[in-house]
Amino acid sequence: LGPLGMWRGLLMSCGREGIFTAGYLGMGPVFSHKLQEQGWAEVSSKLGGSICGGIIAASLSHPMDTIKTCMQGDIKRETYGTVTQTFSTLMKESGPQRFFSGWAWRTGRMCCAMGIMTECSYRVPQLLFPHHYTK
Repeated sequence: LGPLGMWRGLLMSCGREGIFTAGYLGMGPVFSHKLQEQGWAEVSSKLGGSICGGIIAASLSHPMDTIKTCMQGDIKRETYGTVTQTFSTLMKESGPQRFFSGWAWRTGRMCCAMGIMTECSYRVPQLLFPHHYTK
């Protein structure tokens, strides 16, 4: 326990955040750009890109988030030990579907977050550095 308890689940946190970051910095804008190329309006393409990026990033990162949450919620290691032990315990509990508990809520939140971050990535630079943008 002690201060080392703060590190519990860190590997899964890093993996989850890496995938989330790839989603909002990469997948969302790429999908948005592709939709604009197909004739979608700017607002619709940003929304579509955020939804597509959010669903993919949430789906890929959700198992890591589940493992991390279980590990951090069991700080005394009474049920969940290491990452591999936690994985095995979750598989025994309910099989693969256990890794996607709460997927819909998290995915919805992630799509909204990607939409907000996408919009911020367009607007904030223009506010901070207006001399680099022409109107």
